[in-house]
Amino acid sequence: MERIYSLRRFFIAILCMLPLFGFGKDKTVNIMIHNPYDYALKDAPVVVDLHDLPMIDFKIRGVVVFDGERVCPCQLDDIDSDGTNDELCFLYDLSSKSRKQITIEFSEIVSKDDYPNRLYSDILLNDKKGNHPLILRLEAPGSSNIFNDLYHHGVAFESEITAYRIYFDHRQNIDLYGKRMRRLELSSTGFYTTAEQMSSGYGNDVLWAGNSIGCGSLKLWDGSSPKNWTDLSVRGQRICSCGPVRSVVELTDRGVNIGGELYDIKSIYTQYAGHRDVCVDVYLDKPIKNPILCTGVQKIGASSDAYSYNGGIKDEGFIRGGLAASWGSDYPEMGKKDVFPPEAVGLAVKVDSEYLVSSKTDDLNYLLVIGNPGQQHIRYHISFCAAKENDGYHSASEWFKSLYEWRTEGIDYLIINN
Repeated sequence: MERIYSLRRFFIAILCMLPLFGFGKDKTVNIMIHNPYDYALKDAPVVVDLHDLPMIDFKIRGVVVFDGERVCPCQLDDIDSDGTNDELCFLYDLSSKSRKQITIEFSEIVSKDDYPNRLYSDILLNDKKGNHPLILRLEAPGSSNIFNDLYHHGVAFESEITAYRIYFDHRQNIDLYGKRMRRLELSSTGFYTTAEQMSSGYGNDVLWAGNSIGCGSLKLWDGSSPKNWTDLSVRGQRICSCGPVRSVVELTDRGVNIGGELYDIKSIYTQYAGHRDVCVDVYLDKPIKNPILCTGVQKIGASSDAYSYNGGIKDEGFIRGGLAASWGSDYPEMGKKDVFPPEAVGLAVKVDSEYLVSSKTDDLNYLLVIGNPGQQHIRYHISFCAAKENDGYHSASEWFKSLYEWRTEGIDYLIINN
């Protein structure tokens, strides 16, 4: 059983950062990463902010990460799409209470690597002729309706464990794809698994969100209930990066009218290889005054007739502090009940105390109102499991127990020591 880590609390210990002189536009930096915990870390994300490397006086286009003589898969990411790489990311396994020196070689020449890609993401057009060309970015007027012009209706991304898609419409709901086996599948199923693929062991869409908040969808908050993104000038989706060790996806909502005041809101979704959860960073163009956003999880099956079938699992869920969680089963596709039987799933959203304003429940949801008065950034995490996973969680008690560990244990990032 894997341990779920909170990405929020891991600080990289760069205890020794020594530029070594190279030839031409190359520089070598040594870093020390540290696991202060009494348990081992698996696929721990190491993220280095390239803007914090004053010894690098050229545009970084290539990088190689060495653990001794072993080369670690890594990637450079231009998060803001301005033509300059912003971050270096790689994953590492560390035993408990251990330290490890890592050597990083930076270059102005583009790296040529053949690392296995452990993630997948896409935005696919739907040309009505059976073709689905891949695009990396899409923007449209907020009043437009192009939901059905996109194959699987919006951006999709996956690790070996879980897959997500986010609807390109006024709901911006997050939909879930659960797997039996740990592997990449979306390039084969496109989120629309056939009966033949199901019988061969492929995963499928496992949640019917209906009018609920689904699992971790970001909604507007009107003071009493969640609202969809209906009054705005432009909405967009973009794949910032995809693999080999993480996927970064961006949603933009510009000119959002909230109580007569206009906001530009950007949401960054980050998923690491080997992780089932996703980190969501929300950025606003002006400081937050009143709580205007919320997230949460649905009460599974509350908006459908899921419990009419024999053996249905009624929702079990709760809100405790900044954790909202649920477990239950529902038909994942209401129009195809004969093909896709009810699926038992566990949902979760975690909000750190600094971003949590309040919590409440309604007929459909467990809700967390989020904000950060005077600031322009909010962070939360979403996660889910499908009961059918061969190596996962198969009951409400197992799922909820894992979430308590997810809340209180994590990977700590230590401050870079220049």
